[in-house]
Parts: sequence; C-alpha cells; structure tokens
Amino acid sequence: MGPVEIIEQFVAGKSGDPHGCEDAIVVTGRHAAVIDGATDVSGRTFHGRSGGWWAMNACRDVIGRLAEDTDAGTAVAALTAELAARTEPGDTAASVTVYSAARREIWQIGDVGFAYRGLPPAAGQPRKLVDRVAASFRAAVIAAEAAAGRISMDRVTEEDPGRLAARALVSRQDAFRNRTGPYGYAAIDGRPVPPSLVVVHPVPDDVDELRIASDGYPVIGESLAESESILGGLLVKDPWCVAELAGTKAVRPGQVSFDDRAYLRIRR
Repeated sequence: MGPVEIIEQFVAGKSGDPHGCEDAIVVTGRHAAVIDGATDVSGRTFHGRSGGWWAMNACRDVIGRLAEDTDAGTAVAALTAELAARTEPGDTAASVTVYSAARREIWQIGDVGFAYRGLPPAAGQPRKLVDRVAASFRAAVIAAEAAAGRISMDRVTEEDPGRLAARALVSRQDAFRNRTGPYGYAAIDGRPVPPSLVVVHPVPDDVDELRIASDGYPVIGESLAESESILGGLLVKDPWCVAELAGTKAVRPGQVSFDDRAYLRIRR
C-alpha cells in the first residue's frame, strides 16, 4: 500500500483568526487525520490557550509519530495517555478521525466525519443524541422569541436566547463523554474511551479517494470548493443555525461561520 497523498486541505477558524482555531489536519504518509478540539463553554484556558486547542495539539503530536502498524486500540490509548499527561483527565477534549494506510481503516472517535463515493452521509457523519436534543430545544426557544417579536430571524444578535436556554444541557453534556448509554459519546479527553464507542471502518478496496472533515462542514462535498459552496449557501439561508444548520450556536456578529472547520481530501 502506497503512502497517503494529499489532494487538497483547508483549515479555517470561525472568527477568521487562525491563532484561535481548534481544528487541525495531520498527514504523515502512514496516517491522515482531522482533529476537532471541543469548545469549552466555561471559557477556561490552559497556558494561555483554549482547552479545545490544547486537546487538539496533544492529538496532533501523537498522530505525527504513530507507527505504521498501529491499530485503532493502540492509537486511542496513546492519544488518551498524551492528553492525560498534559491536563487533568476530563478537563479538555477533542474528536479525532484517522485513516490508517497500512490497515485501510478509518478510526472515528467522536464527530469528525468522513466520506467517499458510495458511502451514505449518515454512515460517516454521526451526530450525538445529546447535541440533537440541545439543538432542537435551542431552535424552539428562538422560534418562540421570534413569534413574540423579541428577535428578528433576519439578523443575528450578540445575545442568543436559544443558546442561553440550552446552556443548561450543553454545560453538562461532558458528563456523558466516554460513557456508554443513550447519550454517551466518544472523545479523546484523557479518560479511557469505551471500545464500543470507537468506530473502526474498513475502506473498500475499490475506493481511491477519501474525505475527512470536521463538523464545521454540514456536508462533506466531493471537493473543497463544493463543501465551501454548500456551507456558504446554508450560512446565508440559516444564519441562526436553527434549520438546515441546526446546532447549539449561531454565527455570531464578527464571525465567518458557526464553527471552526477543516477539510482533507486524500488519495490512497
């Protein structure tokens, strides 16, 4: 099996400032990965950096030195141990999706998506139940505020009444991280990841291109240009992020999108 070849890649922060971006791409030839550091709603920092950036950076360092024959379980253990050595376990987190060229496998820990021609989108772009619940509740609160005439759906304001209301759940959802059960989900956070929450996806032999992207892209297009075009159209159509872009936060004034984003297309 030949080394991973980059066709195109792109990373952008939601604020337009690369210094604050919590997404990253790593390609070593042996492995290719997209990492999405989790936003810490508490606003805590670690050595002057956000928790999401700190977790992302730890994962980036580990993936850069993974041995060619590493399996998914060994990789997850190494990622977990590195973050635990840098922060208190559970304080920071990142979602990671890795492609192993030697094993022809995708390892998905969290909600960084992957796609290739013929794969149904739902198979490669999971969304955890607790996020769906919070997004639906936030959308309902915003709809109620609009119906009462207290906000306009045409203009996003600095104050997001739906996010404030959903914060009661969003601020608690890390209690479900790396726990099994209906609301459980996986992430690298310095604590053991239940093997049942790690997706190991064999890539069919006839697939020669893969795309991996963070959830800042609602649709992983067949090219970066297509992905950006779809995202741009949806941002215009749904700036509050309550319909096609339904999520736990909107595009705040001064931001270029609702979340950081990273897109990687490789040839295998």
